[in-house]
Amino acid sequence: MMDNDPIAVAFTDSPLGRVLAAATVNGLCAVYLGDDDAMLLTVLCAEFRATPIIGGSLPEVAVAAIAAYLRNEANLPPLPLDLYGTPFQQRVWQALLAIPRGSTRTYGQLACDLGLPVTAARAVGRACATNPLAVVVPCHRAIGADGKLHGFRWGIERKRALLALEGGLLPEG
Repeated sequence: MMDNDPIAVAFTDSPLGRVLAAATVNGLCAVYLGDDDAMLLTVLCAEFRATPIIGGSLPEVAVAAIAAYLRNEANLPPLPLDLYGTPFQQRVWQALLAIPRGSTRTYGQLACDLGLPVTAARAVGRACATNPLAVVVPCHRAIGADGKLHGFRWGIERKRALLALEGGLLPEG
């Protein structure tokens, strides 16, 4: 995705609040969770520096599929993605895509999966925090070495709810 590419946007309700899905002509570039459409759109404009256009078939399909997934009515179908990030972020996001539903990995395990030392866990965590595709790229499946839920861009309660939905083991506290 290039700066100033047009982005089509759609919104829907879900059990986790409002969902924004945004897509370029190449695929889904953002999925955000929140409570307010205007705030979600402001974040999108700030992150992508693009002029969103309302409507578009891919984001409409994506928000419907994500909402159904969050209601536990359907599996998330494969969606075309237009992931924009550094090569390191891209590697981390691909590793997240490999974590099966109902499973978790620690940030250190993800670092090792990438051939990095466990000390790279903090960098992996940072890449997870910058993931623009909530739910679709399952950064909620990454947990701390202590087995606890740490930093989730969309809130720890949403992370806990996503893991519960997927049947993942939830850490105490």
